[in-house]
Amino acid sequence: MQYIAITKEYFDKVNGNSYFSTRIEDVKNDRMYILPFQYGYGTQSEHETKKVIKCFNKNVSWNDIKFIKIDRCLKREVKQHGQGIEENYISNPGYYYQD
Repeated sequence: MQYIAITKEYFDKVNGNSYFSTRIEDVKNDRMYILPFQYGYGTQSEHETKKVIKCFNKNVSWNDIKFIKIDRCLKREVKQHGQGIEENYISNPGYYYQD
């Protein structure tokens, strides 16, 4: 595994919407990429993860990424999981990075 993606999910029962945030660990380069709190359900977090990784590794395949999904989290847990340092925010496609 070259990447480990840990996703936390929150389901808003009142409005019927799902949200997630993801932390992607680049094992080889010792870096962390963070997808902030956002709307999405099903495998959306996996597709967004691959989209971010493809920004700097065009040859990534699904087999290079280990996906771990934690559902039924509290909203504050998911928001906290998706927080990064503001000056490390890359607006397109929308993630934070940490060395």
